Amino acid sequence: MMSNSKNTLDFSNLEYEKIPTDFPRTVSNGAIPGAQPKFLASLYQGHFYEMGTSPPEVYSRWVTCSDLAEQLVSKAFDSKEGKRSHMSEHEILEQYRTRLLSTNWTSSAEAEWIMIYVAKKLNWK
Repeated sequence: MMSNSKNTLDFSNLEYEKIPTDFPRTVSNGAIPGAQPKFLASLYQGHFYEMGTSPPEVYSRWVTCSDLAEQLVSKAFDSKEGKRSHMSEHEILEQYRTRLLSTNWTSSAEAEWIMIYVAKKLNWK
């Protein structure tokens, strides 16, 4: 067991219910030395979860990704109206996805979710 996630975030089940069902639950990989196989887990309310998948951890990732998505909605819209007006909506989103992935702020699944969110908010295909 690595950590007790209950202490990492002020969290309630009502908050967890706000997370869209299509938001990815990304397992955090880690390593513990030793010869025996290990299972990395976090403890939350008496249950063990794979690292990164407990309700508070997923909620924290969703809050971060939602904030990034809202920022990208604004940036993508401004780009389409300005310096990238010659590009297709898909090309604009692809550039932002590539840049987002290079930051290592999100998993690839989270980056994909963010781009889909941005496209929906802008009514882009």
